Amino acid sequence: MLIALWVILLWSSNLVLQKIAVTHLPILVLSFLRVGFVFPLLFLFPRPSKHIGKYFLCGFFWSALYITLFGYGIQTSIGAGISAFFMQLQVFFSILCCFLILGEKPTGYQTLGLLLSFAGVYMLTTTSLPAEIPLLGAGLLVASCLSFGLGLALSKKFQVGGTMGDVTWISMTAAVPLFFACMLFEGPLQTYDVIINMPSIALFCVLFATVASTIWATYLWFRLLGRAPASAVTPFMLLLPVASNVISYFILGETLSNQQFVSGAIIIGGVMLAQGIHLHVPVFANWLKNN
Repeated sequence: MLIALWVILLWSSNLVLQKIAVTHLPILVLSFLRVGFVFPLLFLFPRPSKHIGKYFLCGFFWSALYITLFGYGIQTSIGAGISAFFMQLQVFFSILCCFLILGEKPTGYQTLGLLLSFAGVYMLTTTSLPAEIPLLGAGLLVASCLSFGLGLALSKKFQVGGTMGDVTWISMTAAVPLFFACMLFEGPLQTYDVIINMPSIALFCVLFATVASTIWATYLWFRLLGRAPASAVTPFMLLLPVASNVISYFILGETLSNQQFVSGAIIIGGVMLAQGIHLHVPVFANWLKNN
């Protein structure tokens, strides 16, 4: 239980720190550094046996495009806490893409839960001021969730992404298109200058995203999934928006209106229904009792 809570704390903190990082670094450079700093792990995990093209395809959608769209989304006036509610749509697009690509038909509970989540997102955007949730920012966050879902479906199709070795190679293959994007849109000299003269706070945010969030938290999560049923572990992910809003309140001074709070609760409720949490309450309670 403590490991799961620690992972959620790391991922929630990373979400808030990325909100800070986008004010100091160009999005493409930030995205490249987030995955590029994983390079030393290549010496621990040799080239996988599966075709490298599968890693490039998964890495592009699951990592490169996802974190780039997410970065541009939170660069707008959307708060880190509110963006955490949007990120719950990853569940929706993961189920949708798995249905379209793998033929995994969603259950009635999943369909109902996803519709409920989208109703919460609609309520969140319509009850907030345009300055709080600009249409462009909301669209970019939704698009990032779509990219994540597509990458997840491809990883299941290719059977990659279940180990730290896979995560390392997916990150490194994602670094390739991001590197060329930096060269094309930022320019070689500008990219080099940004990296060399990076503020200390930006460097801290990038290192935290790479070491604490991508490497450490992912490793702990895989380890936890290996020790406990997925039905007992996945409910902790629902704490991500809660923790993100608490951290963003103390670090960034962000607050939620009553309407935003209710909308967020509806989104989380929909995700709970889609994930079948109500069916796994006995397993979850028993695991908590024994840990």
